[in-house]
Amino acid sequence: MANNNLVVPIVLWGRHPPTHCISAVMITSDQRTIVTGCHDGQIVLWDFSENMNISARNMLYGHTAAITCLSRANDSWDKSNIISAAENGEVCLWDTDDGRCIEHTKVPGTHTNIHPIQVTKGTGRESWIILHGYYADVHILDSNSLEVLFTLTSKVTPDWISALTLLRPVKRQEDVIIALTTSGTLKVWTLTGSESKDSEPIFEDESKPLRCLNAQTLTCCAFTLRTVLVVCSKYWQIYDAGDFSLLCSVFCEKGQRWAGGDFIAADRVVVWTKEGKGYLYQLPSNCIPDNLDFRSGIGKKPGSNVPPFLYCVQEVTDSTPLACCPVMTFFYGRRGPYLKLLLRGDSNGKVTVWKMPEISEKELGFLKQEQFDTYPVMPPTVSSSLRDLWNSLDPKPPGIIDQLSLKSLKDPEDLLAVTASIYLPMQGRLVCGREDGSIVIVPATQTAIVQLLQGQHTARREIGRASCRERV
Repeated sequence: MANNNLVVPIVLWGRHPPTHCISAVMITSDQRTIVTGCHDGQIVLWDFSENMNISARNMLYGHTAAITCLSRANDSWDKSNIISAAENGEVCLWDTDDGRCIEHTKVPGTHTNIHPIQVTKGTGRESWIILHGYYADVHILDSNSLEVLFTLTSKVTPDWISALTLLRPVKRQEDVIIALTTSGTLKVWTLTGSESKDSEPIFEDESKPLRCLNAQTLTCCAFTLRTVLVVCSKYWQIYDAGDFSLLCSVFCEKGQRWAGGDFIAADRVVVWTKEGKGYLYQLPSNCIPDNLDFRSGIGKKPGSNVPPFLYCVQEVTDSTPLACCPVMTFFYGRRGPYLKLLLRGDSNGKVTVWKMPEISEKELGFLKQEQFDTYPVMPPTVSSSLRDLWNSLDPKPPGIIDQLSLKSLKDPEDLLAVTASIYLPMQGRLVCGREDGSIVIVPATQTAIVQLLQGQHTARREIGRASCRERV
């Protein structure tokens, strides 16, 4: 229609898939969509089927800088909206069903984590998100409009917030935010639900040194709400959530660095490294709230308590070198038998998933009696990448500059790499420089049309006297 202003872009990738150096990874609440963000600013939605197959569905464009974090937009298990943040302060709200960017804003600072929260306002519930990063404050945003509602700040030793978790005490309506600064100071804020956009900055209720420098993650046990896991680069520790008494501590091996962790049960945790390996531990009895020995190790000399038991290592079998460290996250959801999944994304654009093994206490007892030269290794349950998808396509996707790489039409395998290109919109021309020093100038639109409407990428169908072409 002549008056229709809708512009539908068409992207022709060509023989090679787009780069996707993953910088953040998550999975939606229904565990049907895996979301990855990359250093180039793009987001990819991957379908995750019930039989554990992964396939790329959409690539979303909306950021102009590297993606630093991803999160669900709310705690609802029914809605599929997600929120992404970039290192230049951009924050976007997305609908994963159709890939549409619903809202876009910019909050100053580099954001490293997003946490969804639902609060009681009168007789209803509102969805907020908690945003923190390389700055001293914590921003509370409306998850629908992305408007900054109010700010949590510090009056005692303000510093960057490196890790944060949300805790709702039993039989209380208040939400408690617990955070650690990069210098190891514990901060506690209480949200009553009466806060509003006109609220003044809210100062912390409590602040005390914890000596957890540069914490990577801070996680409260969702199964008991009584213990907290703190992961730092050199060690991970379990604390009592009531008074933050140290219950146990595990140092990393030489050459390793811890990157994050989470509870997979009341007595078990998964902790992963910068190298992209997951380690499954069973916690000792003094770290389990339902055990009579809970807190029994407080005040004892280091090394006198029973250490956590490492019973499984999760690692990839592919030894392909990576340009940067992989990113990992853990999530358990409500599909079927409550799947517990460990996700990994790397610089080669590969998404890897492990389904957590169900190991009984009896089986763990047998493992404790065995002597291992190396710990049991669990390979990935499933993995996929854009390159795997491209390799499976026949014919290969058409590309605008594919024909510009040919030395001659006689030998389609004799190629010259296009090393630089620029589009001149005023002239409608595409200028490409090739590795032999030659420069090719072509009309951009006609080149795209030629690639779409020729060769094996189209099928010819006769309909009476008329003929048409359709892409397959």
